[in-house]
Amino acid sequence: MTQAETNVHDVDLGKASLAHYFRNYEEFLGPLRALPLDFLELGVAEGGSLRHWESWLPQAQITGIDIKPCPISFASGRVKTYIGEQQDKAFLDRVAAERAPQGFDVIIDDASHVGQLTRISFWHLFEHHLKPGGLYVIEDWGTGYWTQYPDGRKLRQRPVDFGWHEKALTRLHGMAFLHRAGFLRKPIGWLRWNMVRSRHRSHDYGMVGFVKELVDECGIEDATHPGFGLGPQRVSRFEWMRISLGQVIIRKARLR
Repeated sequence: MTQAETNVHDVDLGKASLAHYFRNYEEFLGPLRALPLDFLELGVAEGGSLRHWESWLPQAQITGIDIKPCPISFASGRVKTYIGEQQDKAFLDRVAAERAPQGFDVIIDDASHVGQLTRISFWHLFEHHLKPGGLYVIEDWGTGYWTQYPDGRKLRQRPVDFGWHEKALTRLHGMAFLHRAGFLRKPIGWLRWNMVRSRHRSHDYGMVGFVKELVDECGIEDATHPGFGLGPQRVSRFEWMRISLGQVIIRKARLR
């Protein structure tokens, strides 16, 4: 992220009220706390989160990245910070080569909260610098609904109901004369099946759109099915993905 874009990064995201962030970390990172993890956080701001991880993960080697210098120091010697932009892939490669040449066990993105920047760093780090079975956490994806962000848009909700043609076909299909005129039931039934609404209006801006791209990766085995999708078929690079308010957690699939 560039210096000119830091104004949106300073918006208060109200994380203190998102208690499930901490519950999720307890559930998924808790069993790993005593291990010598290689841990990376993008977007460390004043360094408070790094101090928390330093205490909570007593054996971890912790790396932080931000566009500004981290103003605090760490007595353990296990924490090191770097100044750089999350979308700078060459910079990420240099940090990973120095701190985790075998790959990181855990990566947390709490940086720009801008979809394109988050997308670039995610796929690069996930593919090249996250160990198989490692965890990747994306925080505050709901900024895609906020107009304060350069790629955010307000959500326009629409009623959940059939379209006019679906209602008409349903009424027609239920009429008594169709049951008597059997030759009409089949074409009406065919129309009901094939004219069902295939597109649902959605919200694809910013971080929300990126999260939906991650959902596509979860479903890639169906998307590339040789009989119905685009080949060649492949399995997902994700073992699983958990989406909650403001937070996405992904476990990278282990080597097959």
